[in-house]
Amino acid sequence: MRGQLRICAPLLGIAALFASGPLIAQEGAPFRGVVVDAESGAAVAQAEVLVMGTPLRTFTGEDGSFSLVLPGSGPHELVVAAYGYSTVEHSVVAQAPGDEPFRIAVTRQLFEVPGLTVTASRGAARPGDPPTSVAVIGAEELQRRDVTSLDEALPFAQGVTFNAGQMDIRGSTGIARGVGSRVLMLLDGHRMLGGVSSAIDFGVLPILDVERIEIVKGPHSTLWGTNAMGGVVNVITRPLVVEAESVVRGYYGVFDTPGDVHFTDERLNMQGLQLQHARRIGTTDLTLFGGRERSDGFRQNGNVDRWHLRAKAVLGAESLTPWAVFATWKREDAQEFFTWRSADRRLEVDPSQLGDWIRNSDLVVGLTGTPLVNSRLKLQIRPQVQHVRVQNHFHDNEDYHRSTRYGTDVQFSLFGAGSNSLTFGGEAAYTGVASNFLDPTPNVTDFALFAQDDIRFSETVRGSVGLRLDRHAASFVESDLTLNPKIGFVLQRSDRLSFRTSFSRGYRAPSVSEQFTSTVVFGFRVVPNLQLRGESAWAGEVGLTASPRDWLWFDAGLFWSEYDGLIEVSGAPGQFLTFQFRNVAEARVRGLDAGLRVGLVPRKLNVETNYLLLDSRDLNTDLRLAYRSRHNITTTLSGWTDLVALDLRYRSRPEQVLAFPLDERGAITLVDLRFGMEVRDMEVQAKVANLLQAEYVDVQERNPGATRSFRITLTSRF
Repeated sequence: MRGQLRICAPLLGIAALFASGPLIAQEGAPFRGVVVDAESGAAVAQAEVLVMGTPLRTFTGEDGSFSLVLPGSGPHELVVAAYGYSTVEHSVVAQAPGDEPFRIAVTRQLFEVPGLTVTASRGAARPGDPPTSVAVIGAEELQRRDVTSLDEALPFAQGVTFNAGQMDIRGSTGIARGVGSRVLMLLDGHRMLGGVSSAIDFGVLPILDVERIEIVKGPHSTLWGTNAMGGVVNVITRPLVVEAESVVRGYYGVFDTPGDVHFTDERLNMQGLQLQHARRIGTTDLTLFGGRERSDGFRQNGNVDRWHLRAKAVLGAESLTPWAVFATWKREDAQEFFTWRSADRRLEVDPSQLGDWIRNSDLVVGLTGTPLVNSRLKLQIRPQVQHVRVQNHFHDNEDYHRSTRYGTDVQFSLFGAGSNSLTFGGEAAYTGVASNFLDPTPNVTDFALFAQDDIRFSETVRGSVGLRLDRHAASFVESDLTLNPKIGFVLQRSDRLSFRTSFSRGYRAPSVSEQFTSTVVFGFRVVPNLQLRGESAWAGEVGLTASPRDWLWFDAGLFWSEYDGLIEVSGAPGQFLTFQFRNVAEARVRGLDAGLRVGLVPRKLNVETNYLLLDSRDLNTDLRLAYRSRHNITTTLSGWTDLVALDLRYRSRPEQVLAFPLDERGAITLVDLRFGMEVRDMEVQAKVANLLQAEYVDVQERNPGATRSFRITLTSRF
């Protein structure tokens, strides 16, 4: 506990120092307005109001009103974004004393589509502004889908698939057993990858405090650096608390094991309890969360027991200079299932592996501060400390590692006279490591400088050009120095039609586990590779977004990625039955990423469908890349605002696998059924996953997919 306090104290001190005296210029003309529902005329609270071309913003109160200071007489473009409503723009000028508040009517959306986003450009971007593809999952969708963690919802995002738990965007990732991720995970802009494994841990991410999840697709290392090879996922929490709210959410479910593979007389179940309280104290918004979840899993050696605590404080949430500090802690005990015992006992493990488990503890403390804002300049800093402890309790090893990463991100945004805006800054991080299976045990230093200029050529044409320099240095090996440029253009024909194109480079440094591991895992010897280098990708895209009617939305992108020096597990040269991570693959992935939203019967029957076509190729062997399915489809048919909903997931047979290519494998089709209703101010949800009891391999050979399960969730807000 003392160590955790030492980590938290410096960040809390920085927040208190700057929050006591923020630097902000408020010169200009006052402007007042009110945001209302276009259909009912009711006030819309918590709408975000921005002055485009500046960092100025505010939020509406409970009565829908807002006020801000315009930099000069104008005219200025005012953008209003409210959750569940279409984003609207108005050209406004300074008001005279005594003028009535400016009335802005917003129209409710039939389904969720991307609104204001921040990840693609490190600043507020309107729908259609970024030259790259962006998908968004909002808080309401997370709630309707009745998910217990974010990885249950992300497979329904356009362009996203999961391979045996490994997140993949547009075919960039196969299966690495939790070592190295080609998708960068962020939490409010903070890196959330493990220090040694550089893998995503969904257990440490919030669930009840999420405002939206932004998925930026394609290499995006120009702004975000290493690991952003396939894309960036940014989990954005609620920006402010209007009134005190407590949430209690509990769930219980059971697995329905098919009789022919029955392995226990006990009822396999899952259960969880989550509590969150948010309130405003003075000008500070405080959110506290605690949760406990456990599951027997649907297969032998599948137990998971997780504790999760989280606290967030936002000082001056409604001001132009908010300071947010958060701390999140998770401890998880999880048993390990490597491969099945046999084809006819596919839910069981080899008796020697029975009882193998891992303890994983993760503490992250971060701060997002805005010490300087005026009509032309914004400065933002994001210091962070992450401490990870992992201990194996396997029959053949007791490997462990500890890592502490100290990092910071400094970002400046300069706004010109309406024609362009410049974002630039730097990142620095140091990771200290202790372990018994790394040979040698390194420390890691990362440093980067980045810049991006967004240019408005005309009312309909915008461009973006950026460059990032990354230096990755680990002890005992040669350092990596890489340049990652990008360029993109957007043609916005109208509010309902835009075209985009981009060309960019992505980069991923090898994780500590990939470069330095020396151990035995399930009988296989793994040795270090001190010559391992980072991997990179060049990618291009052309796409469009169209919404010809309020009840119809369509997005599609054609993409092409060329990968160089992909890191894969391969045989160590000259060593029998010994493996190491090596730069062995040159690859190409191209395809089509499309999404369609249709209000078949407005407010009563909606359909959402995504299609991902992948044409992947290993350029050395001319074979398909392993674990990629050529056709990937998700569809959701929902009625009466998800009172009842049907979810479909389909992926065609992977043409190539690594370990057991002679095993029989086929396409995967899964159907889930969901119900939801309000009962005495309590939300009651029921979910049947894998309704048709499909029996399948979860992409990775000899790993069975989840059996049918039943779950009920109760949520109370007061």
